[in-house]
Amino acid sequence: MAYKQFDLTGKVAVVTGGSKGFGKAIALGIAEAGADVVVASRTQGDLDLVADEVEKMGRNALAVATDVTDLPSIQNLADRTMNEFGRIDVLVNNAGHGTYIPFLQISEENWDSTIDVNLKGYFLCTQVIGSFMYKAKSGRIVNISSVMGSSPSEYMAHYAASKGGIDAMTKALAIEWARRGVTVNAIAPSFFATDINKVAMEDETISKVIMDRTPVRRWGQVEELVGLVVYLASDSSSFMTGAILPLDGGWSAG
Repeated sequence: MAYKQFDLTGKVAVVTGGSKGFGKAIALGIAEAGADVVVASRTQGDLDLVADEVEKMGRNALAVATDVTDLPSIQNLADRTMNEFGRIDVLVNNAGHGTYIPFLQISEENWDSTIDVNLKGYFLCTQVIGSFMYKAKSGRIVNISSVMGSSPSEYMAHYAASKGGIDAMTKALAIEWARRGVTVNAIAPSFFATDINKVAMEDETISKVIMDRTPVRRWGQVEELVGLVVYLASDSSSFMTGAILPLDGGWSAG
């Protein structure tokens, strides 16, 4: 029998970056735990496929094309969610991107794009969607950060800066909203076998550097992230807030 406090039945969860990789796995995992799911990313067609899978599980789903760097787009996401479901219980901030660039080759455009999507996007989504949780005095915010936020590697200064910002924002907001019944936590994965890491996985030199620093000597699998998200979205995590939880094969232990 499943542990009942992990049951998300009756909850409504919004997952950004929900069409592929972490986001798709999270959306399906939350649905399997009982929640209705709203998936958001820039590509409507990909979102529709994920929503179809959610509905095949017997859950309600909504797919909303969203640019997380654009405030009106996020407001549209929130409005459509509230119109469809009347509530928002969980926000998973997951949309993001990153590339490997030597520091002296990071352009202003590279820097701005990374900060805008990875940090500003989390801020805007949390401010708009989190406001409904704040008013309801109940909610779960789960930020997908990265081990790079606290234990960065070379060629990722711009990405590490964005993830370090997420970690700091997570802690600050957790304190601010603790008495509103809203928990705010972050998961800090290392290197997982996803499309965003395809180039690194296929490059023997880069892959070796990553594996040499990863004690378990393998890439993470997206399914290994889902259970932790479900826990943080559930009633079981009600006493946990402001945590940055490593999920990194031992990367940060060294």
